[in-house]
Amino acid sequence: MSINSLQEKGLLEIKNTERSTVSPDVTLAFAFDSGYAECFKVMLASMAENGVLCRNPIVVYTDDEQLQDDPVVAAAADRISILSGERKKRLYTLARDNVKRPERANWNRGTFLKWCIFEEQETSKLLFLDVDMLTLNSLDGLLSAFPDKPLVTCPQFQQSIRTENTDEQLLNMLKGEFDNKHKSRINSGVMLVNNELLSDSFFDEITKFASERVSIHEQGLLSEYFASNKNMLGMASSRYNYQDSYLRFASDSVYKDILLDISIIHYAGGVKPWLDTSKSVEDLASIKIWHHYKSLATKIL
Repeated sequence: MSINSLQEKGLLEIKNTERSTVSPDVTLAFAFDSGYAECFKVMLASMAENGVLCRNPIVVYTDDEQLQDDPVVAAAADRISILSGERKKRLYTLARDNVKRPERANWNRGTFLKWCIFEEQETSKLLFLDVDMLTLNSLDGLLSAFPDKPLVTCPQFQQSIRTENTDEQLLNMLKGEFDNKHKSRINSGVMLVNNELLSDSFFDEITKFASERVSIHEQGLLSEYFASNKNMLGMASSRYNYQDSYLRFASDSVYKDILLDISIIHYAGGVKPWLDTSKSVEDLASIKIWHHYKSLATKIL
C-alpha cells in the first residue's frame, strides 16, 4: 500500500517531475486520530502532486480505533497500528506526569503517539511526518543529509526570531545556519530514523529517560535526550520543517522567497488553515497553499 494505491483507484494523481523524491528503503509514518484525518489526506495530496515517496509503505499510528474504518486511510496504509497494552500505559503516563502542562493531557497523548515509531520496521529507515504539514518540494536533501546519524530532524523555531533580526534569522534557518537553542531544540514533526533506533529496546530507553524528568512537552524530552547523545543527532536545514507561524513575521519579499524554497511547511501553532482563520492571515500565500491541496484531495476527503 502507498500513495500510489490511491492513484490506482483514481483518487489522486501523482506527478513525476524533477522535484520528485524516490527512496525505496524508507517507511512513511504518521500518528493521528480521526480528528486529523482530513489533514492527513491533504498531506497525501501534496505528496502526490510533488511526487514525494509515492511508492513507499505507510504506517499509521493511532489510539483511535475508529480510524480503521476510514476507507482512504485503510487504502493508503500498509499497517494501522492501534496503541495498546504496555506501550499505551507508558506513553499515557508520560503525557500525564512528565510534561509541565498536565492540563493538556489529551493533546500531550496525541504528541507522544509519534514515539510508537521506535519499533522494528520492514525498511532500514523511517520518515515520520506530522499531518499538519504539506510537502512542497523534493526531500532528497533531507534523506541524504546525515547518512550516518541515527536521527535526522530540524530545529524548533525559537521566540527570539520574532524580535531580533527577523529576516536574517529566518533566512539562516533555511540555510541550516543555527545559533543558540536552534542547535539542540528539535521539532519532532519531521524525524528521519534509521535501524539503530527502530527497535523496542530504544523505545524502552527513551521512555525510561523521559519518565525520570519533566519537560515542557514531548519534543522537549526528545531534545534533552539527544542533547546528551549529540553524536546520534543530525540537525537538517529548516527547509524540511519550516514553521508557518514564524514565516509570517518575515518581510514581504523574504516571505515570498522562503515559501518558494522550502520543502515542508509546518502549520504548527494556533492558526490552522483547516479551521476558521482570522482576516489577518486568510490572504497569506501559505494559507492559500493548504486550500489548494485540499482541492486536489477532493476525491479522498
